[in-house]
Amino acid sequence: MITGPSAGVSRRLGHLDFALLSIYWVAIGYLWTSLGGLIIPDLVLDLVGRRHEGAALAVLEGIGSIMAVVWQPVIGAVSDRTRSRWGRRRPFIVIGTVGDVIFLVGLALSGSYWLVVIFYFLLQTASNTAQGPYQGLMPDVVPSSQRGTASGYYGVSNVIGLLAGTIGAGFILSHAGRVVAILSICGLLVATMLPTVLLIPDRAEPTSEQFKGFRQALTSTFSRPLRYPSFMWLMASRLLILMGLVGVQSFVFFYFSNVFFGGNRHATIAASYTLQGLVILSAFAVSLPAAWASDRFGRRPFILVGGLMGAAGVLMLVFSDYQLLPQSLVAPLADALNVPDLAAQATLVGILIGIGYGLFFSVDWAFIQDVIPGDEAGLFMGFSNIATAGSGIIARFVGGFLLDPFNAGPRILGLPGGFPIIFSVFCAWLLIGALLILKVPEDRPVRTPAGLAR
Repeated sequence: MITGPSAGVSRRLGHLDFALLSIYWVAIGYLWTSLGGLIIPDLVLDLVGRRHEGAALAVLEGIGSIMAVVWQPVIGAVSDRTRSRWGRRRPFIVIGTVGDVIFLVGLALSGSYWLVVIFYFLLQTASNTAQGPYQGLMPDVVPSSQRGTASGYYGVSNVIGLLAGTIGAGFILSHAGRVVAILSICGLLVATMLPTVLLIPDRAEPTSEQFKGFRQALTSTFSRPLRYPSFMWLMASRLLILMGLVGVQSFVFFYFSNVFFGGNRHATIAASYTLQGLVILSAFAVSLPAAWASDRFGRRPFILVGGLMGAAGVLMLVFSDYQLLPQSLVAPLADALNVPDLAAQATLVGILIGIGYGLFFSVDWAFIQDVIPGDEAGLFMGFSNIATAGSGIIARFVGGFLLDPFNAGPRILGLPGGFPIIFSVFCAWLLIGALLILKVPEDRPVRTPAGLAR
C-alpha cells in the first residue's frame, strides 16, 4: 500500500502502487467508451430514427459535455484548496461516483430523447465531480522521476477500460440489452472507487485558502493556466488529436450500419466493437513500452508519431470502398465475422489507429505533469479536461451536422456522402494536432541512449 508523508511523494512506488493508483481509470474508460461508442448511439437510433441520428447525437453530446468542460476544472481547483478529515480528494470521488450510479439508472429507465438528455447532463456533472479531484490525486503521490511509468499505467488502465467498454459492454448490449449494459457500468464504478478511496492516502495539504465564491473559482481556474504557454500548446495539440479519435469512435456505429449492414443492429454492434477492440488491443500493446521509452527519448516524438499514425488510419476509412489491404489479411477476418471483405478491411484499420492511440495516451499524462506546477494538479488536470470533453463536443457537433445533409446527397468515393466528409475532417484534426506538439518544448532532462542528459 502507498505510504509516506504527503501521500508518499518521497519514496519510489512499486508496480502494485501504480496499479492501485490507476484502477479507477478502468471504470472511467469503461463508462465513456461503452456509452459514447455503443449505448448512446444505439439509444439515439432507437428513439429518433435514422433520418435525424447525427443531429440528435450532436445535441445530446453537446449539452451534456458543456458541463464537463466547465465543471471539472473548477471542482479540481476546489479540491486543491479543500481541507477535511477525509482528505482533499476523497470526498469528491465518493460523491461523484454515487451520483454516477443514480444518473446511469435514470438513463437506463428513460423512455424519451429529452429525458435521456437530462440524465446525460446530470451524469456528466457527477462523473466530472469525481474525475477532477481523482486526476489531482495521482500527482499528489507520484514522484517526478516516475512520471513516465505512472503515465504508462494510466494509459494501460485507460485502454483496459476502453477494451472492456467496447468488447465487454458490446457483448452485453448485444445479448442482454441496454439496461444490463448500463448496470455493468455502475458495478465497475463502485468496485474501483472503493479501493481508490480506502487504500490511497490523501494527505497532501491544501495549496491555499478556499475560494470565497463561485466567481472567484471561475476566474482563477480559467485564467491561471493561460500564464503557461507550453501547457496551452499541449492542450491545443491534445484537443485536436482527441477530436479526431473521438470522432471516429462516435460515428463508427453509424458508419457500419449505413455502409455495410443496412440497419442490421446485431451485425453493426459486432463490427463496431471488433474495430474498436482492435484499436484498444493495439493501444494496449504499445502503451507501457512507449511510456518507459519516453523517459529516455522525450514525450514529443511519441505524440507526433501517434497522431500521424491515427491520421493515416482514418484516411483509410475515407477510401474504404476500395480494396487497400491484401486479400490474405482481409479474407480470414471476413470469414470469421461473416461480413463483406470491405467491412473486414475497415475493422483492420483499427490496428493502425490503435497504435497511434496508444502512443499518444501512454505519454500524455506524463507530458502534462512536466509542464504544470506540481502543487496545483487538481486545477491544471481539471483544465486539461477541456480538451478531453471539448473534443467530444466539437467532434460530435461538427460530425453530426455534416453527416445528415451529405448522406442525403450523392455518394462520394463509393460511400454515403457524409462519411468521407467527416472522416476527412477527423484525419485533418489528427494531422494538425500531431504537428502542434512541436510547439511544446521538452523542458525536462531527457536521457539519451548513452544515459546522458540533454
